[in-house]
Amino acid sequence: MCGSRCWPWPQTVAAVLDRAAARHGGDLVVIEGAGTGAERAAHRWCQERGLPAWRHRCHPRLQASRGLMRLPRETLAVRHQRILRDEGPRLVVVFHEAFTPGPGVSADIARRAVAAGVPVWLVPGADSGRGRWLTAADLPGPPPAPPGPPPAAPGAVVRGGAPVTPC
Repeated sequence: MCGSRCWPWPQTVAAVLDRAAARHGGDLVVIEGAGTGAERAAHRWCQERGLPAWRHRCHPRLQASRGLMRLPRETLAVRHQRILRDEGPRLVVVFHEAFTPGPGVSADIARRAVAAGVPVWLVPGADSGRGRWLTAADLPGPPPAPPGPPPAAPGAVVRGGAPVTPC
């Protein structure tokens, strides 16, 4: 899942995830980016329900070190493509109150997911029962080219050729 960094309705994220858990039970795996807003709400939901690490897949951004050693910063495009490739989600849920199909972060992962054949559901506000499916027509532009794998950060566990840093 992904969404607005300023998402003001954490209860909406919780309601959507509660419905998904009721429907899929122990098969539900939540993949999120350990960001703020909607991602933070999903992260808290997973922690509050005690989801084990294999069901709560957290992908924080790799950051450049502020110390003596500097690593290249992982681009968002590389990160999004890596998560889609390595995790193989069956659904992407976007929580965004002002979603636009432009160059934004949520639009990038939505565009990549749609191009990969993964369904994308947009939740545009506080009502967890309201939303719509996004299609390629909603996300103009050429399908994104898959970038190469990013470098591993110190302490990262490498799975499937790409780093995964535990939350």
